[in-house]
Amino acid sequence: MTIPCSRGVVDGRENLYIHRPTMTAPRSAPRPPSRWLFAAFAYALVTAAVTMGLSLQTPWLGLRLAPWKEGVRVEASQGPAAAIPVGARLLGLRTEGAGPGAAEIALRAEDLIEEPDVMSTYAQIDGFFARQEQIASVLAQPQVQLRWEANGPVSEALVAPQDRPISSLPLLFWFQLVVSITGCLIACWVWVLRPHDWGARMFGITGLLFPVFVMPAAVYSGRELAVSGDLFFALNALNHWGSIMFGAAFGAIFLVHPRPLVRPVHMAWPFVVFNLWWLSDVLRLAPSPAVGMQLSVITEMLLAMGFAAVQWRQSRGNPLDRASLRWFILSLMVGSGLFILLIITTAMLGWLPPMPQGYAFGFFLFIYVGIALGLRRYRLFELDEWAFRMLLWLGGALAVVAVDALLILALDWSAGPAIGASLWICGALYFPARQWLWQQLAHRPGMQLHELMPDVVRIAFQPSRRAQEDAWQDLLRRIHDPLHLEADPGFDQPHAQVQDGGLALLVPACGGLPAHRLSYPSRGQRLFSTKDATFIGALCQLLNEAESSRDAQERGAREERKRIARDMHDDVGARLLMLIHRAQSPELTELARAAMNDLRTALNVMDAHAIPWADAMADWRAEATERCDAAGVTLAWGAPQQPAGELASRQKSVIERALRESLTNALKHGQPRQVEISVALDADGLIVRIRNDGAPTHPEQWVEGRGLRGMRHRLEEYGARLDASTLPDGRTEVSLRLPLAQEPRTATQEASS
Repeated sequence: MTIPCSRGVVDGRENLYIHRPTMTAPRSAPRPPSRWLFAAFAYALVTAAVTMGLSLQTPWLGLRLAPWKEGVRVEASQGPAAAIPVGARLLGLRTEGAGPGAAEIALRAEDLIEEPDVMSTYAQIDGFFARQEQIASVLAQPQVQLRWEANGPVSEALVAPQDRPISSLPLLFWFQLVVSITGCLIACWVWVLRPHDWGARMFGITGLLFPVFVMPAAVYSGRELAVSGDLFFALNALNHWGSIMFGAAFGAIFLVHPRPLVRPVHMAWPFVVFNLWWLSDVLRLAPSPAVGMQLSVITEMLLAMGFAAVQWRQSRGNPLDRASLRWFILSLMVGSGLFILLIITTAMLGWLPPMPQGYAFGFFLFIYVGIALGLRRYRLFELDEWAFRMLLWLGGALAVVAVDALLILALDWSAGPAIGASLWICGALYFPARQWLWQQLAHRPGMQLHELMPDVVRIAFQPSRRAQEDAWQDLLRRIHDPLHLEADPGFDQPHAQVQDGGLALLVPACGGLPAHRLSYPSRGQRLFSTKDATFIGALCQLLNEAESSRDAQERGAREERKRIARDMHDDVGARLLMLIHRAQSPELTELARAAMNDLRTALNVMDAHAIPWADAMADWRAEATERCDAAGVTLAWGAPQQPAGELASRQKSVIERALRESLTNALKHGQPRQVEISVALDADGLIVRIRNDGAPTHPEQWVEGRGLRGMRHRLEEYGARLDASTLPDGRTEVSLRLPLAQEPRTATQEASS
């Protein structure tokens, strides 16, 4: 048996450590998301079934009732109470067999109240539950005596309540059912796809709690006249608990998303505190319903906003987190803002007819959809701009309402002039401010495509590939101001693409330049959008067109240069060759031969063909040997490397002319016995050294003539450097350094330069 062990040294002593085998329990395979989604769907169906069962168990008269003045009005009648005319005022009801007026319950408008939380005291709420119990006990009898008034006379009818059919459930009931199921499934969908994310978990909990407070409200808000008082109390308490726990879970989302502010264990505190708050409401320990219920919800909302503000500060420099938070805040403002907007406009300003509270639950879907997008971070780069637009639109609507309310309440204006004045004030003040905010917040580039056309053309006609790439990158930086910009040769798609949720933009290869990757636009303050990709795509197409125009121009110039080169070769070359053969003196022959060499160099440049390194060095050596032999000087040629590849004709011309001028100066002024020329390549480029053992001279005392100035100028065009020095052994050295990375972008431009 082999025991696993290892040796270690502690405090200078060698120790032997024996490793005990450990037992690891096998992990069960994770359940597929479809199973969890099915469980969430089953939960939603069960709650819906329970809700419908509670709604259908109440006795049914066949009436659709509505508050009217201080009584109850019949708006529709069918079934058992079909004899009661539409428009009649339902005065009261009593059990069968009681005498006139005996044990009758007079109906009031408050009996049809949708949500008892609007009452100011617990005594009023408990009294409301007691009346509901009385009315429900009468309706539970086999027969009920109804008394109503229609156009003057008071009539009575004996009605036998029936089981409530499902078709009698109002639209408000079904709306609340659908909204709660939809919100629950959206939240659970996000939770299932990100099961280990605490933000998604809290969001999933809000989805499970959504039916808990919506469906009880659907039961008692969809009642015909009354439900049992005890059942009403239980449903109302469950509605309160679901609402308060929903708010606690909602605030907990901002504690952990997009960045954790506390440890997960501390997320239980909001639930503990607000459960105690709920108990104080249910046990009537709170001073009033406003403190027991409304204040708790407002406190949760304020806490959520405070946590969101902290998250906003913590996510500075992370545009993806901020885009997610922006959608959170937008969802809150749209969901709660529309609710507040409609409440104000209906209750205070009278713009719109009253809206049932059940329909206001639909605004929660705005919150669910927005938070789902924020948690899933699905295409936030496309939603980012819409977030700004919707926030500004909502701000405009709230500004109009606020100004209108101020004019009505503070100045006692009537509704007509107030709304007109508020629209005028907001149009004059708010909308210009909104436009300025849009320009500040959207961070969109102010450049237009037609403004960039000169820059694109300038890029296409840069003299070298390096200059072209630098100009293109500079333009991309000016447009988007990214934190990172780098070439991405692996991207081979023809169109620009937004990646990493809007953090990166891939620019395709265009105009002969490689693809690029831009990350974190506007110094990390926003995300890339599809509009950015479209804009860059148009810019790339424009660069391709400019490159095609430049190529067409170069083809024409190249053909013209070839024609000129042929004419020079046939005419000037022939005459120089004739002059060499007929010259009467060696000086004239040498001059004609030098002119022929210069002509050959110029024609090679105009030919614009790259030359193998071996051929270039052979040409340089042959010319130097010929000139040294003619001057009676020994040539020592050193070129240990024979690199593969080619040398651009323009670069060969620059080196050749510089070598020729340096050799001329050495032979003319130094009168040496030996000239040593070495050619080498290193990481910095090409190095040519010309040494002679002629009369010692000091380079700082040289007077630059036309030849030396021309040589230095030609070298500087290519970033080359010319140095002259006196060696310790008394020889004079001229060195040429030419970085090969500075070669021209095209051979045509080499010749034209």
